[in-house]
Amino acid sequence: MPIHDVGYRPWNPPAGRLWLRWLVIASAGIRLVWKNHWLRRMLFFAWLPAAAIGFVIFVYEQGFERREMRAVIPIILRTFDQEAGTRIANLVAEDPSAARHRVWSFLLLVFFRQPQAVLMVLLVGLIAPPLISQDVRSRAFLLYFSRPLTPVEYVWGKAVVIWAYLAAVTTVPALVLYVLGVFLSPSLDVLWFTWDIPLRILAASAVLLVPTAALALFFSSLTTESRYAGFAWFAVWGLGWAAYATLTEVSELNRQWELMSLYHVLGRVQAWVFDLHPDSSAVTSAALLLVILTAFPTIVLLVRVTAPLRV
Repeated sequence: MPIHDVGYRPWNPPAGRLWLRWLVIASAGIRLVWKNHWLRRMLFFAWLPAAAIGFVIFVYEQGFERREMRAVIPIILRTFDQEAGTRIANLVAEDPSAARHRVWSFLLLVFFRQPQAVLMVLLVGLIAPPLISQDVRSRAFLLYFSRPLTPVEYVWGKAVVIWAYLAAVTTVPALVLYVLGVFLSPSLDVLWFTWDIPLRILAASAVLLVPTAALALFFSSLTTESRYAGFAWFAVWGLGWAAYATLTEVSELNRQWELMSLYHVLGRVQAWVFDLHPDSSAVTSAALLLVILTAFPTIVLLVRVTAPLRV
């Protein structure tokens, strides 16, 4: 006669916590990635460009009271981007107050596009390749899905790991820059001109985070070797940039080749989000490509994740 019955025991968790099951995977992944010393160093240096952009915003806002500081703004804007910087510098010369929204949006776009975009590629290339490939190699799916966890929640938890670190180097510094810009302004009238910029920061972050995470996890799910997934990730960015640079050298119509480079596709859509793209119709093809680069990898990713359950 057994002392206790070792049989089937139903699992009845509190109903209010079912929608947080993905958080277990996300928190475990975030803690595991945080152990990487190189990643912590990258996060530290990721905030240095924010300090530089914050200084430019300070100079611009102080230029309303000091003309000598206002004269420096056009030079700085042209340094970041000759064409767009010149266009915005002309607006500043006409009416600095009315051009405030454009200047802030332009500086935040520069922050997203130049230092943080390069850092994003390195950061995701460091984080994403082992997230699913290691589970494929060890067949950890059998352990994950023996619990009340769905494949969608599993994929969502893995994506949150990437989103958390990308937001730490893009969204959070950009929002901090906006808050500092408000406090550094000579008056709170700046809120009237720039109230929508935080919303644009969140939208531009979504444009960056969602497709890149889907593509990186897609590569990670295709192989059991993390190095192959990392190679595919860097190849997409490197070869796309090289193809764009090569084709623009032999053609005067640079914009028709932007779709060859994922970096430039993201830049076109983000510029539209910040209301800095002169031709809204040209954004349609770039936005459609990002939708495809999100939907197709996600579908394949879910198929790959659920494959062990069908064996």
